[in-house]
Parts: sequence; C-alpha cells; structure tokens
Amino acid sequence: MRHGSEKTMIDLVPMNDDEFEEYLKAAVQKYAKEKVESESWKEEESLELSNREFKRHLPNGIATKGHYLFNLKDKNTNRNVGMIWVGLKNPDNREDGAWIWDFIVNESERGRGFGKDALIALDRFLGNIGQNKVSLHVFGHNEIAINLYKKSGYRITDLVMSKNIKPK
Repeated sequence: MRHGSEKTMIDLVPMNDDEFEEYLKAAVQKYAKEKVESESWKEEESLELSNREFKRHLPNGIATKGHYLFNLKDKNTNRNVGMIWVGLKNPDNREDGAWIWDFIVNESERGRGFGKDALIALDRFLGNIGQNKVSLHVFGHNEIAINLYKKSGYRITDLVMSKNIKPK
C-alpha cells in the first residue's frame, strides 16, 4: 500500500454548480437503483426516497457546510475520471471522523489505479484538515469496490446479511 508521501495520478478538484447538478441527477437515479437491488426499497418508491436522502444530506448543495464534492482529475491529461463526496461526520453522528458518501471512477477509467490514487489523495486532504478517521458504506454486491477498499486499508466494522424466504 502506498503511503502519504507518494505521488498520485489524481487531483481532487472541487465541483462547480453545473457539475454538481449533473452529478446529482445521475446519483439520485443510481442510488435508487442500488437500494432496490439491495432489497432495501421498493422500486415504486425508490426515486422519491433517493431524492429525499440527497436533500437531507446536502440541503445547500455543494455549499453544504462540512461536505466536499470533488472531481477526480487525472494529473497527466487533466481529464475528469470520476468523483468523490466526503462529509466530516458519519451519517449517524455516532463518532467523529469523515464519511465517504459517494465515490465513482468512470467505467471507462477503471482498472488503471485511479481509485487507489483517489483514496490516497482523499487521505491527504482529510489529514490536512485535521481528520484522523474515514468510514464508508458499500453495498454487499459491489465486490470490486469492497476489494479496492480492503487493498486501501479499510476494514469491515459492521456486516448486515439477509436471506429471502418463501412464505408458506
């Protein structure tokens, strides 16, 4: 695993209003789909619930205090290769530390080290603003992300499992 002094291929660049609106539109749809796939929400209510969640956590959009939404820029080409959203408290406010709300490496850019480098860049950013812990949630069916987080030093702190049963 790389350490804080190593160079990365990624710059964290704050989103502007237009980029945020574009992100939000896609993120609401994606989150609704993920919640349906994980059997947490019913499809017919998923978009409304997803919209509500984003409005609750980002009431002032990119100006919401304590939240940072970054584009991931490839230092070599200055291309946007993804995004990351981090807040300075976890969603339940049970403990101090940052919380990764969303993290995307564009599908066409995956497998090239951008994800690992983005997490290193985020660690540096959080350390520079006095944070000493970062946590996240990942859906159980997202094995690629789980492997990336494990390789980047994250460990499982909680695990929820479920099983469908057939009623008699």
